[in-house]
Parts: sequence; structure tokens; C-alpha cells
Amino acid sequence: MPSPHSVGLICSQHLCPPFKDLTILDLSSAADITRCRHGDTECIVRTSINVVRKYGSSGYAAAAFPVIEPFRLKRLDISDGRGGSLSLKLNFRDVDVLGLSGVNFQRAVGFGKDPGSSKFELYGDLPKMIIRGKYTADGRILILPIRGEGDADITLDRPKFSVKFKPNLVNKNGKTYLMVDKLKVSLEPRKIFVKLTNLFNGDQTLSSHMNQFLNENWFEIWSELQPSVQVAIAEIMKNILTNMFKRFAYDDIFEV
Repeated sequence: MPSPHSVGLICSQHLCPPFKDLTILDLSSAADITRCRHGDTECIVRTSINVVRKYGSSGYAAAAFPVIEPFRLKRLDISDGRGGSLSLKLNFRDVDVLGLSGVNFQRAVGFGKDPGSSKFELYGDLPKMIIRGKYTADGRILILPIRGEGDADITLDRPKFSVKFKPNLVNKNGKTYLMVDKLKVSLEPRKIFVKLTNLFNGDQTLSSHMNQFLNENWFEIWSELQPSVQVAIAEIMKNILTNMFKRFAYDDIFEV
């Protein structure tokens, strides 16, 4: 049975390349990245922040790190079919996810010598995260019907997050590589701001009232959309980690 929260994600080709097209690299070629020891979570937090802040806007090929500011998606589809107070199909195209380079990792758990038994968890926050692009919407949210096609700007204010994943292990040329299997993201913003243009066939009055309604009832709106948005962000994180782990053997990421 399909999940009531359905998410479709299509990313740019250079962000989701197939494994056969990837060159296996040695992280020592990324000379300005500190290699931490297994399980040294304080070092992992510092290094992760430095890489994201320094290379978020440019990417860093030597470390298989993509451009994440903005993180560009061709399409992002979110739907919720549970019924109840929300039954919505929300489709985005030409999407920019902004704000990821401002991440503040606060804590890491695991990343031990044995990846088969280790935990892999990251916790932190962002000043803001913005989802911006073209949208189409059709359905119902809380008590009101909603329909439109135009520009969308959804801002998550100061979201706290956690990322947890479990890898499968693949042996290649005598080395262990990680394949990200199950990955979960939790997002808890302090508030969200929504702006959707051209609702209800461009009716300015109805559009203005709906945007006001969405922002005044942001907590209830977020409670309904949160599971689907978290799945979408998890897919982005999974793509980033998969790209890196397919290029580097697990032990080669760390200092011996």
C-alpha cells in the first residue's frame, strides 16, 4: 500500500549521477579538508560546517561535494492523500532550495570504525530554508479549497533538524563503500511563511485572503505538510551523501 505522504524528486543530472559513471577518488586529493578519526564527532561537526560554508556556493569536485546554494531541482512533487483536514497535490518545478549553506551542525553521533554497527546521526539548525519555484496546487487545506499555478516562496524560519541514516555495505576492490539505504530527516521550524501567486485563476482578493489564511494558520499548515516536506528534504540529503559515499571508500574518508 503506498504511503499517504508521496514525494517525487528529480534533480539535476550532475547531482544524481549513476554509480558506473563515477570516478573512485581518494579524499587525500581534497587537501584543505580535515580528515577526522573514526568516531571523533567534534571534528566531524567542525569539518562538516567548514565544508558547507566554504563550498556551498561553488561545490568541491575533489570531495564529491555538489553546489547546494542554491540546491536546484527540476521538479518536486508533494501530495497528501490521507483525507481529513488536508488532501493536497502540490507540484513544484524549477525549484531552488536556498539557505542550506548556512547550516550549523551542533552534534554528531556515531561514525565509528565499523559502519555496519555504527550510528550515523547529525543534529543542528539553519537560520532559514527557502523553497522557491513554480508551483501548481489542487486540493483542500484545512477547511478551504485551494487551486492555483504560479510562483511559490515557502520560508522555514530557524528550523532545527536531525538527519539519521543507515547504510548498506558494498565491497569493491577490497574496500568498503556505503550505500545510503534508510535516511530520515526531522524539521522543526519556529515559523513558516508562505507566498503563492496566481491562486484561483488570478483572483487577487481570493489569493490575498488565502495567503493570509495560510500564514495566520502556519502551525496547523505545517503540521499537515511536515511529513511530506521531511521526506522531500531526506531525498535531497540522500542524493548528496550517495554521491560522496559512492566515490570514497569509508575508511578513506577518515584519518588512519
